[in-house]
Amino acid sequence: MEAFRSLYLRALEIPLLEEQPALSRRWSELEYQALWYTGAFGSSFRSTNGSLVEVIQFGFWNREPGPDFVNAVIRLDGTQEFKGDIELDINIADWERHGHGDNPAFRNVVLHLFLQNSGSEFFTRTTDHREVTQVELKTSGMMLTDTGTALAKPGACCAPLSNLSEGQLDQIIETAARIRLEKKSLALRRSVRIHGIDEALFQALAIALGYKWNKIPFLIIAQRATLARLRSDPAVAESILFGLSGFLEHSFATSQQDDRYLSMLWTHWWKMRSELHELMLRADLWRLGGSRPNNHPHRRLGALAQIAVGWSDFRKLTTDLNAAVVWFQRLTHPFWDFHYTLQSAPAQRRISLIGGSRVKDIVANVLFPLLTISGNADWTAFKSIRAELGNTLLEIVGLRLFGDALRGQEHAHFLYQQQGLLQIFEDFCLNDRSDCRACRFPGLIEKWRGNQGGGIA
Repeated sequence: MEAFRSLYLRALEIPLLEEQPALSRRWSELEYQALWYTGAFGSSFRSTNGSLVEVIQFGFWNREPGPDFVNAVIRLDGTQEFKGDIELDINIADWERHGHGDNPAFRNVVLHLFLQNSGSEFFTRTTDHREVTQVELKTSGMMLTDTGTALAKPGACCAPLSNLSEGQLDQIIETAARIRLEKKSLALRRSVRIHGIDEALFQALAIALGYKWNKIPFLIIAQRATLARLRSDPAVAESILFGLSGFLEHSFATSQQDDRYLSMLWTHWWKMRSELHELMLRADLWRLGGSRPNNHPHRRLGALAQIAVGWSDFRKLTTDLNAAVVWFQRLTHPFWDFHYTLQSAPAQRRISLIGGSRVKDIVANVLFPLLTISGNADWTAFKSIRAELGNTLLEIVGLRLFGDALRGQEHAHFLYQQQGLLQIFEDFCLNDRSDCRACRFPGLIEKWRGNQGGGIA
């Protein structure tokens, strides 16, 4: 297994023909700011002039006009430390387009982040003509990959994978699953360094509840609401979350019935609205269709509120995976146990606040990485966890890797298998822009198999 791991990681280190994938059309500057603030891009970079840039303190997300993050600390070339602000733009030229260079509020910026280069040399300067360090952020390899546009057709890896024994194939999948766990653990560790263990863990749970389409909006809400504030006054936790989401405004304005729950949320939110109104999410950040009713973001926010309110009980169980799973499965809510949205009619029977598949997702993406960074992870126990039924993405992965969704299902009965297949898909399929012609995954399979003499490992 170690030999294949070495080949796998070496293949990822080699620049692809198109090193940086196209930016997601759905993600806005605000959403990239949220990702930056979790540490998803890392904390060590090379500036546009080649200097080593280390982010010592990510600062605080600015809620007033001016730079995106204030009171940050960066270190250049391992020696000089600078305290100041950080600005993140989609394009490097946005600094001038948005008038930052002439705005005194940006005088203390020490780091200018951007995702797209205009193609010509551009210097970031403040009102007093001080040059600001520039860093181009790379979106490749990020754990919050948008997989909505993947092509569901057989890939070039189908043939070499079909020549492997079941044992060899499982080694490949397990290796990828371990790599995925390491990446998620590293991402959580970075977030812990920035926000502390509780806030980082709360943000990770919010992302998991956001499911495929709404991960970033949930992350932004968790960052803006903060667990500390929600826990300080549990009676208004739901109102804060629903108020910041923007769902409450629309639902209350269009309500045609006497809804006690909605009225209660609005009564609390109204008292805080003037303070928090500027932090509300835009409606276009949400995707409300494309998922089953019990996965609707309204229900997920209700679940996130219950997690915040019961945080003390949950934290006592974070070293016991089975106990934590049971805790999530037993979460209930008097309204959300019987409603799909804020304005839907009551369901005829109870709906799980967090269903089995979402609990397994929390295990893979939050709880087991947490156990890993605390030194309490048991890989053998994790391998024994059965997976829930597959979804559309896993069907796409099965078609891409095996040429047959049914064969893909044969290797996705356990949670670690699903995680491994998803990691292979993200590392190679989603980072390939050559329609498999330049993908290195088929070649590394053949090389590994050849080194073994074609026999069973």
